Amino acid sequence: MRTALSDRMNSAIILGFFLSGFVLCHFAARFFVPALMFAKHKQPVAFSHEIHGVEVEISCDTCHFFYEDGSWSGIPTLDVCAECHSELLGESEAEEKLVKEYVEKDKDINWALYFRQPQCVSFSHSSHVRRARLACETCHGPQGLSGNEAEYLINRITKYTHVIYDDESSNSPGTIMQKKKKNVWGTMGMDECAACHWARGTSTACFICHK
Repeated sequence: MRTALSDRMNSAIILGFFLSGFVLCHFAARFFVPALMFAKHKQPVAFSHEIHGVEVEISCDTCHFFYEDGSWSGIPTLDVCAECHSELLGESEAEEKLVKEYVEKDKDINWALYFRQPQCVSFSHSSHVRRARLACETCHGPQGLSGNEAEYLINRITKYTHVIYDDESSNSPGTIMQKKKKNVWGTMGMDECAACHWARGTSTACFICHK
């Protein structure tokens, strides 16, 4: 009798430890691990794509353009910004910071890159935009309509970055870990690139992207 009771108590204790461990692991995987894996960063100047692209009706290629040799300009240099912002045009704090702290002092803006690729990847904007005629939104999502530059998150291990454009989703590692892909944009991984190539009948051979 005592042996049976002791066995049931031992089983209950083991089950309790198991359930406690399960809850603890679930909590860590959902909250603690993502917080360790990702770091948040802000841009040095609050830039609004919405004001420039929608209200002022500036096209993407005004600031992000191709040089005559076909190479990609990438992030706009200070000279590009200064063409319009040599002096204050409005009353926003962001523009005042841009003009006072950067344009007037001829100080380069250290923009953070949302979509930096690993060194082993060779990506050509010319091939994708000029030859394949892909729209910017295909890879970059609705960034061109963003009102304010959201904090972006960078994976401490892979160095891949992620931006969340969704008012209903929190700008947190948890959103990324839950794989809400329609709301999360950032560095294009190999799966996304390969899927796009397959859909368009383009080669997925290793040497196409890895030089």
